[in-house]
Amino acid sequence: MKYRFPVKDVLLKETETVPAVNSPVASGDMWQASGTEFSLQAFGVGDFYVRDGREIRYSPLPGADPGWVQLYLNGQVLVALLHQRKIINFHASSFIHEGRGVMALGDTGAGKSSLTVSLVLSGAGFLSDDLTPLIFREGVPYILPLNRRVKIREGTAVQLNIGPDSLAEAETGTGKKYLNLSQPEVADHALHTILRIETGDVREPMFYEPSRADKFSLLRSEICSWEYLTGMPETEREYLRQLVRILEQVHFIRVVRPVEIAIVVLHDAVSRYLKGMDV
Repeated sequence: MKYRFPVKDVLLKETETVPAVNSPVASGDMWQASGTEFSLQAFGVGDFYVRDGREIRYSPLPGADPGWVQLYLNGQVLVALLHQRKIINFHASSFIHEGRGVMALGDTGAGKSSLTVSLVLSGAGFLSDDLTPLIFREGVPYILPLNRRVKIREGTAVQLNIGPDSLAEAETGTGKKYLNLSQPEVADHALHTILRIETGDVREPMFYEPSRADKFSLLRSEICSWEYLTGMPETEREYLRQLVRILEQVHFIRVVRPVEIAIVVLHDAVSRYLKGMDV
């Protein structure tokens, strides 16, 4: 089976076995990493190997679900490759609202994807779902779009009146659907605002600007698979510098929403707030 990968200039090859990391600097239960190599053993799925930010080898187990192989390639394997390239990446969705690049952070279930889909269906430009890389041009952070499908819950589809013809089954056991967004391909877009979405004891969405220390801590906590960086010390040091540069230039806002809230209510509140911000 031919698998998709959202980064084009990569050698993606299926092999019977994958290499081991030579002299790993750090490791976890199912992964090993050095500055130039990374390997992952996914239970019931297969083995994956990444080298120099350019090469991926993978070996699916016999009978492995192709959907889960694809999920690992577009998830943890992609993250490791971006780390090797020193491209900082966040557990976040991103979009273009009124010409401004916006990145939405938050824990699983906070509403990143549903908010992004709702805004995109109303005219915003889609950039990425659930994983957002940032690159720098002349010191300015830009969102790097990823050609990844959006994954939403069935309840989100119902609230946004998305019919079954626009949905496809996601990986077995996830309880989610893939949404095909018919959006034109977009170029890298300057990052203007970061929204950190969370739930709280509030009656309506509230917007706060955190302290500088809290901004740094919150943004650092959303870097994808930070534990891999223990095996990539140069990348970790570079990311700390990049975090400072991002926060020097980008608006960072905490959005605290009620635990139960209609997507349209959060959409309207966020849209009004973004429109009211100073350019």
